[in-house]
Amino acid sequence: MKTNLSLRGSELAQQKPVFLDILSDAWGPVSNPEGVVNIGLAENTLMHSEMLQFIESRSQVTSHILTYGDGFSGSRLLKESLCHFLNQRFSPLTPLSPSHISVTSGVSNAIECCAWALCDPGDYILLGRPYFNAFKSTFGLRAGVAVYDVKFGAIDPFSHEAVRQYEQAYNQAQRDGIRIKALVLCSPHNPLGRCYSEDVLAEYMVFCNRHKLHLISDEIYALSVWENPALPDSVPFKSILSMDIKSLMDPSMAHVVWGLSKDFGSTGLRIGCLISQSNTHLLEAADGISLYNFPSSLADNIASSLLRDDKFTSSYIATNQHRLAESYSFVTSFLRRYGIPFYESNAAFFVWINLGAVTKDGANDTEIMARLREKKVYVGAGYMYASEEPGWFRMVFAHPTPILQEGLQRIAQALEI
Repeated sequence: MKTNLSLRGSELAQQKPVFLDILSDAWGPVSNPEGVVNIGLAENTLMHSEMLQFIESRSQVTSHILTYGDGFSGSRLLKESLCHFLNQRFSPLTPLSPSHISVTSGVSNAIECCAWALCDPGDYILLGRPYFNAFKSTFGLRAGVAVYDVKFGAIDPFSHEAVRQYEQAYNQAQRDGIRIKALVLCSPHNPLGRCYSEDVLAEYMVFCNRHKLHLISDEIYALSVWENPALPDSVPFKSILSMDIKSLMDPSMAHVVWGLSKDFGSTGLRIGCLISQSNTHLLEAADGISLYNFPSSLADNIASSLLRDDKFTSSYIATNQHRLAESYSFVTSFLRRYGIPFYESNAAFFVWINLGAVTKDGANDTEIMARLREKKVYVGAGYMYASEEPGWFRMVFAHPTPILQEGLQRIAQALEI
């Protein structure tokens, strides 16, 4: 079909996110009982009431929010508030200051800033499988940076042995004439829901230093970690900011991204930040395109108020972690009851489930997705996350019980189990 778009425009039109249709037909027990149960998109709705109450009761606005504020990379107040909060929660070895931070319209924007500033078109970044599906578009859609997959096979993705797989992948890329510029770690991990230990993080830093690679640590789920009795020795979250980076790698090549979307259940506020304590040039480059990335002054104001309120944030984080644990327990009890294999986790919002293992006719992933669509329930297919094995799907459990119950029942109906 002919269009009057440019070639570039036609390619962009094909990249329309599939979940937009899902969002426009969201299930509600009364408002839309025939709608789609969305337990695939990475959102946390467990604490919306608390967040709305905070915004309505404690935010104070002035006419300043109707202006460009202090600039396009976050107000001075927001940067100070981020430092106040992150210095408490991430325990950086060198305390954060506003000069270490550039604020963006969500963490995806912060990551894209890294793509623009650290890589050139045609460069690659290393990512271990499975990985967050939007990394490909965040790096590639506009900045033209590609993903170089790292396979693990039977190796634990969070182990020292996994670092050797990165070494092999890097060496193969070199032989193939592929230019690798950075390694991205998502800790806590999306979609596997676990954290990297300090000693493994240190080994990744040494690896990056050896090959002159930037390390981008995506820590967006840092505070969404909970107790899982099935993982009594689970690894807690450790920010690379709290480590002695200088002893392991060039500190100007270590960067962290974080934001409010996940830990504070506020994807709509669009507040993210890029942290680089030893690379002012990277932050200047981010500022160079900040006109296209900065959040609204109203969101800036809300986030500043939130992050300075120690009493509220402490209560919120503790309650959120408790509710995540409850929701995870509810979902995994269902999975055990129906014999659906899953990967145990203790962080983020995900259960990595093997629906392929319980299909009675050997249906492939595309066929399973079609059956789920027929029952109007959405979970993410593993192939979207570069799963090494077929049959795996990413389910989001950070929702109240009625949503989870409806979604799980529809899954069971779709698979006839």
